[in-house]
Amino acid sequence: MPMALDDLFVLDLSHALAGPFASTWLADNGAQVVKVEPPSGDIARLWGPPFHGEDSAYFVTLHRNKKSVVLDLKHPEGKEIFFRLAERVDVLVENFRVGTVAKLGIDFPRVQARNPRLVYCSISGFGQDGPYRDRAAMDLIVQAESGMMSVTGEPGSHGVRCGVSIADMAAGMNAAFAILAALHARSRTGRGQFVDVSMLEGQLGLLDTMIGGYLADGIVPRPMGTAYKALLPYQTFRTRTRDIAIAVGSDSLWRLFCPLLGLAAMRDDPRYATNAARSANRESLIAKLQEAFLTRTYEEWEAILLPAGIPMGAINTLDRVPEHPQVVARGSLSRCEHPVAGEVTAVAPAFRMSETPGGLRMPAPLLGQHTEEVLRDVLGLPEAEITRLGKARAIAIRDSR
Repeated sequence: MPMALDDLFVLDLSHALAGPFASTWLADNGAQVVKVEPPSGDIARLWGPPFHGEDSAYFVTLHRNKKSVVLDLKHPEGKEIFFRLAERVDVLVENFRVGTVAKLGIDFPRVQARNPRLVYCSISGFGQDGPYRDRAAMDLIVQAESGMMSVTGEPGSHGVRCGVSIADMAAGMNAAFAILAALHARSRTGRGQFVDVSMLEGQLGLLDTMIGGYLADGIVPRPMGTAYKALLPYQTFRTRTRDIAIAVGSDSLWRLFCPLLGLAAMRDDPRYATNAARSANRESLIAKLQEAFLTRTYEEWEAILLPAGIPMGAINTLDRVPEHPQVVARGSLSRCEHPVAGEVTAVAPAFRMSETPGGLRMPAPLLGQHTEEVLRDVLGLPEAEITRLGKARAIAIRDSR
């Protein structure tokens, strides 16, 4: 079947996570993504353990559906190869530190002069302007600066890093969306444009309702563990066996929930009958609910609450996720054969499209694996010229490493 983006050609100069996450989303939906790497390779190839041969499992998992071309952008002939590729693509993605592409001579104005239809997406920690533009930023720094860290963790803590690199990944998702929006605009105007994606602003977008709440009441949000300020009860509780996650999102669910816990008297108690009242009496309510949950096992509570339609679930560790019945039924994990790692597993696209489904087509590339192929098939360079460029160290070919 056709894929939604199989007519899209992407030149990916990005490294680490934010940019590659964006290009992977495009690649998973059919885009032809050529990953341009320096002779030393993407730094994430070394982010381990664990490793598959020379490359980290992190890299192998993330860079599916892409081809690797090695160019030395500081070499005049390597840079010219880059420009010749840029003339033929729809999208360019980069996430170097602000100012780096200008120093290399491959910034938007110079690339746009060669390809006015190009959508040029730059991802950075703090954006392309402002007093923080020149600061080095990685996910940890942006989680801290944005306020995300200050609302994550157990009550009374100073905040903790989110368990995944949420600043990088949110920036990648924002970049993928912005690229598609820019391409939609190009379909009307015929011109590409520059897309400036900030990791900081991506976190502000996720904190949108919390920032709005603070601006409304002046109360600075603090870490609440698994709880949530806007709804109650909406958190995890201990049982005799596994912990249970409970989300009572309305007063009607509350009235159904109380008798199931053996707490029918609390249903219409004015201290707890409404969400606002429950919030005002949070401490006493949570204590009563926790006492009730400790009277049974997780499995017993599941048998009681699930048939009644109460939103609930278990806290699964990652070893349980590949065998989760819903993950298995939906085919949420895909597998393919990697030349070094053997069979590798990757997460399938998070959305399903009936006519143009995305998916895993090929494994992450070895460093420079497709240099010769891309220069031959895309640029039409003869074998002798590719060999000469390799000897000049403007490019690198996998077989010559």
